[in-house]
Order: sequence, then structure tokens, then C-alpha cells
Amino acid sequence: MVKILRTTAFAVFLLLPATLLAHPVADSVHILDNMKFNVRTTKGNEVNFASFLGKGPLLVNFWALWCEPCKQEMKAFKVLSDKFKEEGVTMVAVNTDQVRSVAKVKAYCNTQRLDFPVLLDPDGDIARNIFSMESLPYSLILMPDGTVYRKHIGYTAGDEHETEKELLDLIAKLKKQG
Repeated sequence: MVKILRTTAFAVFLLLPATLLAHPVADSVHILDNMKFNVRTTKGNEVNFASFLGKGPLLVNFWALWCEPCKQEMKAFKVLSDKFKEEGVTMVAVNTDQVRSVAKVKAYCNTQRLDFPVLLDPDGDIARNIFSMESLPYSLILMPDGTVYRKHIGYTAGDEHETEKELLDLIAKLKKQG
């Protein structure tokens, strides 16, 4: 029994770091065509997701109320989006809690004074079917044309420093392109 537990723990150890690191995504991956969908915000407005594109890097953060690392990551990303707002960085959070939790999600967003759009995906279709979400927390850095620049799975305090570097790199890349 101990041998089985050790083998299982070793296998998890080998697989875990790979899932928690940022994953570069090939330049040819475009999801822009799939982004022409409407989604409701916590304020009750219906928006077309594609309207968030084209202005600069877009940081998309998938989260749920029950996920503490999600809430920590969202707070860290809020700081980043505020820091780089003048560089064209926009943030959008997509909540994946079930319909019966929408009131709690709205209350949480109000108490946290979130000043970026928080979208509702109560059945998880957007997260899974359009953005290929693997697990929570899940975040993407999208280029203005909808190309996935980086994806992150999981969150540990301090991970936002890597995201900050990636945003700086993308901002510089976009400035070079003119």
C-alpha cells in the first residue's frame, strides 16, 4: 500500500508543475471567430464578447466564488489591469458559478468594488466550449485580434509577476508592430 501511495504521489509531482506554469500558445490559434457571442454582465447588461477586443491586450480571468485561489488571482490581476490601463490592457472576469449563485456573485463584485466587466457563465458553456477551460482558476492573455498569447492554469501568490512580464512583453511586441 505504501509503495502504491509513493508511486501515485511521484506521478502527481511530475504532472503538477506542468499544469501550473504559463503555457505559450502557437500564434496560429485564433478564437476570434468564436467570440461573436453575447453574454450577460453582473449588472444585467448583455454584451458581445468581441467588443472587448481590438483595444490592446485582454486579460480574461475565469473564476468562481467557491475558489479561493480564483479570488486571489482576480485581485492580483485587477492591480495589473489598473497598472497597464494606459497601455491598452483590459481585464474581463468570467464567473462560472451556477445560476442560483448569481445574487451572491453580484454582491461579491460590489463589495470588492470590481471596476472591470464581470460576465456570467452559469452553465460553463463559454468557459469550456469557447475558451477550452481546463480547471479553475484559468486565465488567458489575448492579443487584440483574439489570438491567445498565454494561458495560465492554477494560481499561487506571486504568479502575477509572470503575468506582468508577459503583459509587458506583449505591449512591447504590439508597439513594434505599430
